[in-house]
Amino acid sequence: MSYIRDFGRWLQATGHDDACVLSDRWKAPFNPPRPYLLSRQEIEQFFTAAARLQTSSPWRWQAAAFFTLMHSCGLRTGEARVLQTGQADLPHGHIDIVWSKGNRSRRLPVTPQVARVLGACDQQSRARFPGRAAFFVSGTGSKVSPCTAGTVFARIWDEAGLARPSDGRQPVPYDFRHHFAYACIERWRIQGKDVHAMLPYLSRYMGHASFDSTYYYIHTSPDFLDAYDHITQPSQELLPEVGFG
Repeated sequence: MSYIRDFGRWLQATGHDDACVLSDRWKAPFNPPRPYLLSRQEIEQFFTAAARLQTSSPWRWQAAAFFTLMHSCGLRTGEARVLQTGQADLPHGHIDIVWSKGNRSRRLPVTPQVARVLGACDQQSRARFPGRAAFFVSGTGSKVSPCTAGTVFARIWDEAGLARPSDGRQPVPYDFRHHFAYACIERWRIQGKDVHAMLPYLSRYMGHASFDSTYYYIHTSPDFLDAYDHITQPSQELLPEVGFG
């Protein structure tokens, strides 16, 4: 019936003013997707398997670095995939995400531990592909294709002996981004911090255009389902867009 209702709306929008539109009673409900929440044990097993990955492709040395970057910085899969060598300033401990979703850029700090992992990956890639542009590369030295990261993730997941859900959402690389947001919220809760006050920082760090996008991750933490009601548009303007200063 919701399809019939939408068809009636389309008819009216295209000039058929006498078309019947069913009431809101027949409006399709919106069920927000539930991401796959990675457990601490799953993450540990995954990275143990990633470090031991046996393959003739560059993923042998870059798999752990690629997914470590997603896990530690909450990157989108595409952001890690298109990262350029000139955008990773490891001696100074930061990476630049340039012209990402919505043409927004931001500079993100990385810990010394993550910088070492990325540095080891970079060293091996430089030896194999001198002058490469992309930080993470395929077997030809070009940037990683959109489907490859998911394929490698699935292989590592299976080699780690991790179970797959019999129904519902299957784990994918993007779940590291989900985990980053969820872990931040849970850590702030445990530390007794004002989560409402911290959300603007999380929103800017993750490159969200507004808190509507950040709220998507709040529903993974039931304790904060009411947090969005206390966040207003003026509070978004307290922090500028992350830049390169």
